[in-house]
Amino acid sequence: MMTHDKNISANPDMPAEQQLAFLRQHIVNFKLDVFEELEESLGGQGTEIFKKILQRGCKRVNDMTKGIDFQTMAGFAGMSDRMFGLVTELDYIKPDEFQYSVTYCPFLEESKTRGLDNEFCHALEEVTTEAVTRELGEFTEPARMCDGDCKCTFRMRNTLER
Repeated sequence: MMTHDKNISANPDMPAEQQLAFLRQHIVNFKLDVFEELEESLGGQGTEIFKKILQRGCKRVNDMTKGIDFQTMAGFAGMSDRMFGLVTELDYIKPDEFQYSVTYCPFLEESKTRGLDNEFCHALEEVTTEAVTRELGEFTEPARMCDGDCKCTFRMRNTLER
């Protein structure tokens, strides 16, 4: 629901920015809780179940982009990441390619806080890369913070002629 109505909030006495930060952190914690519980309870099978959950979410996003041309998609680069609290910057847009980078990721930070290995990030990146490549065009990640790079870099090429 999109609204500019200032009366819609969980706590009208709390600034909207604080409410948004709370909700973002809740989403980060929830995804990591689900991942940890599935992995602890079911091992590798739990990780595969987690990936299936992520695939459902990717499918919904991909369904929303049906019919959108490549240049319009390029304008949305990193938007969903920013909604979840990631800090992004657009590196470039070309007619059939664009690239953006993530310089801060709350999922990675929370993973580190919990002492998790990189399996959560790798699962998230694998599912997203496969889903976007299959539905929208070649999507690669040449740099990854979870693998020691200073930022995550995402590149998309219009290989499906959209």
